[in-house]
This record gives sequence, C-alpha cells and structure tokens, in this order.
Amino acid sequence: MPNYTIRLKWLGNALNKIRKETGLTIEAAAERLGWPQSKISRIENGMIRAHWGDIQDLLDLYGFADPDQRKALIALAKSIRERGWWHTYGANLPQPFTDLLNLETISKEIWAYETQVIPGLLQTRDYALAVVGGSRIWERREEVEKFVQIRTARQTVLTRSDPLHLSVILGEAALRQRVGGSAVMHHQLRHLLTLAELPNLTIQVLPFSAGASTGIFGPFEVLEFTGTGVTEVVYLENLLGGLYLENETEVHRYRLAFQHLRASALPVADSLKLIGMIAEEMSSDRPATDDREPPQYALDSVAQEQPQR
Repeated sequence: MPNYTIRLKWLGNALNKIRKETGLTIEAAAERLGWPQSKISRIENGMIRAHWGDIQDLLDLYGFADPDQRKALIALAKSIRERGWWHTYGANLPQPFTDLLNLETISKEIWAYETQVIPGLLQTRDYALAVVGGSRIWERREEVEKFVQIRTARQTVLTRSDPLHLSVILGEAALRQRVGGSAVMHHQLRHLLTLAELPNLTIQVLPFSAGASTGIFGPFEVLEFTGTGVTEVVYLENLLGGLYLENETEVHRYRLAFQHLRASALPVADSLKLIGMIAEEMSSDRPATDDREPPQYALDSVAQEQPQR
C-alpha cells in the first residue's frame, strides 16, 4: 500500500485540473505519451511518487506554459521523491507528522493555537522528553530519544536565512501544566522568553480570565504557503498522527477563529510578562528533590511498562 501524502494529493489535483482544462481524457493523454492509462490515473490520485521528468512530460503535453507554476509543480514532484532530513535519525514516524515536517520547511507562515502543551517548534529538549515519554506512544527509550531529536531539529526553520514566521497563542494551562516537573517548566518558560526576541516569532497568552472562546474546541495550526498551488491548510494533531483540512471554507473558519483568539489573548508585552511571572513561580515552588531530571523517570517508566518486541 503506497503512502498517501498531502503533497502527492496536491500534485495530483493540480495535474488533474490542468489536463481537464485542455479537454484531454486520461486515455488520450496516455496514448500520446505511450504510457499505460493507469500511470496517469495513479499520479492524479496521489498513489505514486512520479519522477519529475514525467511531470514535465505531462505539462508539455498539456501545453502548460506558466513558468512559475511549472517550476513549483516540478519542485513539488522532486521534493516528494527526496528523503527527508529526519530519515537520518532512523525513526519510524506517522505519515501525517512527516508531512508536517515537510510543510514546515516550505511554509511562509504558521498560526498555531495550543491549549495544554508548548508547541513542538518551541520546546526544550527536556520538555520534549517529558511530553513524548508521557504520551506512551513510543515503546522503547531509543524510540523516544530519536523522536525528541527530530522534534528539536525541526526548530531550525525559525533561525534559517529565510525564517518561518510563527504566531503562537498559548492557553494559560500550557504554561502552568508542570510537564516534567517545576524545574523543566521553569527552563521551558525562560526559553520561550528568549525565543520571543526573534523578529519572526510572536507569542501571546490566552488567560483563564478570557472565558469561553473559539479555542474551546481544541488546538490547531494554519499553515500558509507560496508556489505550491495550495495556499493554506489546517493541521489538527491527535494521538496517532494528525488530520489536514484543505477545504477553503474550513480553512477560512480556522483563520477567523485564530483572529478571534488573538483579539481575546493578552497583548504581546503582557503575555511575556505573565510567562515570566509563572516561570518565577515554578522556580520558587520547586522542591529540592525536583533538581532531578524528571524526563529520565518518564523514559524509565516507558521501558518498564511496555513489553519488549
């Protein structure tokens, strides 16, 4: 069974639309190229990772001359066949998450709302260890370690030469939930304040006092692109992977929800002040025994509770 990815779907949909605009049927296109009909059908349905040369042949056949769109579609086809940087870690990742890693590298901007955890792009290593270990998804310690390495390595999109623009709204619970213990949370919150100095990053907090809001239905991310044929998608994460929404009306609703959340959240300066206050609370509340490394215990418990394969 092939791996259906959102990028394969984008490419297939674009080629299907272009072919239909020319008035060619799959049968006619296949005959002119000397290909099996099933090859074009599978490409358009996102079932195979076609070589970029095949995509170029299809565009030539269709007389598709838009240089920017041609370049974008061929680049998309090349990226689909390339092994992602995370493969060097040897981890077996859910397909929706590998899609997210890809999309983060080509995103122009991301709007993220989180209710209980700090987003992966902003997590410290110890915080990520506590989150991943506590999820009980990964059975062995080495799997947890590899996944955490990937989660932290992906953060380079914020500091590359053409950085991703990230706007984050954090529910106050995400700041107060003692993930990994007070020491880990203190360091994580201080890390947020350091990252907030980046000109391409905006952090706001939705306080408990905001009451009911569009955020009560859960966290989400809106990703915006250029040059892919698709301008925006919404990513909804779950325990085993994630779900993408591409329908224009659905994406618009989530963009509107984020704008409402932004209006309800504290201004940036007040948000950073609250993060600093909670960080100090974590520091003062930390018992002496909390100097140990909580993520280590989370990993040990995973190794003890899960059967070895």
